[in-house]
Amino acid sequence: MGLIEAIKKYNLTNPISNVENSDAFTYFLNNGIPTNKDEEWKYTSLKKLVSNDFSVEAKGEKISQDELDKSTLKTKNQIIFLNGEMVKKPEIDGVLITSYTDKNPSFKDAFTALNAAYANNGYRIHVEKNIHLKDSIEVIFLSKNTTNNFIQYRNRIDLNENSSIKIIEHFKCLDKNLCFTNSLTNINLDKSSNIEFNKLQNHNDFQIVVDNTIINQDEKSYSTINTLLLGGKFTRNNLSFYQNGEFCESNMNGVVILNNNEFGDNHTYVDHKNANCESNELYKGVYLDKSKGVFNGKIMVRPDAQKINAFQANNNLLLSENSSINSKPQLEIYADDVKCSHGCTIGQLDDDALFYMRTRGINKEDAKTILTFAFASEAIEKLTIDELADITKKEMEKKLNLSLN
Repeated sequence: MGLIEAIKKYNLTNPISNVENSDAFTYFLNNGIPTNKDEEWKYTSLKKLVSNDFSVEAKGEKISQDELDKSTLKTKNQIIFLNGEMVKKPEIDGVLITSYTDKNPSFKDAFTALNAAYANNGYRIHVEKNIHLKDSIEVIFLSKNTTNNFIQYRNRIDLNENSSIKIIEHFKCLDKNLCFTNSLTNINLDKSSNIEFNKLQNHNDFQIVVDNTIINQDEKSYSTINTLLLGGKFTRNNLSFYQNGEFCESNMNGVVILNNNEFGDNHTYVDHKNANCESNELYKGVYLDKSKGVFNGKIMVRPDAQKINAFQANNNLLLSENSSINSKPQLEIYADDVKCSHGCTIGQLDDDALFYMRTRGINKEDAKTILTFAFASEAIEKLTIDELADITKKEMEKKLNLSLN
């Protein structure tokens, strides 16, 4: 049975008991999976994928210690989920980490509604006032199943005033069945708090991921979200920032390198509600073989949001005649004292640069690969976690068939 039929069947044996979750599920049933007729999904189709047979929240197979060791970055602080169950969490002074289920979930579309209705897995991180965590926290979700599986996570991160944290999050499926993950993470930043949130998305050829990350920022808070999309059958990232106070800064860095028939879609939204705020966005995309990409970035500047600096750039390389990218940068400005810009480029490698490298004794294919790596690397230059920077560079080299040694 397809995904919707599997969800309806799951509902028969796992009925929803409270009104809030029931309303969310009703919304999902009424709206269904988004199609190309929805403006936000104009270039993104899930029709074929959701027609596959799925089990909902399947129990999962045992994951060995060796499989676990090979899947982590071996950082000091780890939150580990195995088939939806939290099995490990660190003990950190001033930081409370618990399993999390949202009792009053909100939603805005079909996937967030489905998540609000039935997500029973996830984590909550609560950082106390004036706590600055030096070491990063790695959050890894591992799953292993004998059938196609649909699983959901709902997470929350709260930073109190003048606190800071760094997080690495990644999903990994350890089998060759379709693994559909629907995840939502709410991040709430109090005054003068700071978060660096890193999405390591080196998914395999059987992973389908729809990920929503929502950041609410109070005055003088600072956020950086790094999206490292380096593989996966289908990945949709929805990243939304709401600047609820003055002097906020929101930063987005993204790198996308896809090949074969992989698909990646990045939707970003920044809502400048107050004056004297800033946002910076840089996404670099490299598409090989028959891979496809989508980028949609929207910047909203409200009438009272004067003296805003907002910058957005999306640059892409198409390295195959069969690859494609649909890019749609958007500005919606209702204030007059602002500095806002956006740009999009889609092209191939520069012939002059290729010629220069070939005159230095580098063969054509190696020259292309080196230039491509240099092009994409700009989006990861600001990674501050050594383990993450190392694995990202290795994954990029592997994807581009390059040995920098």
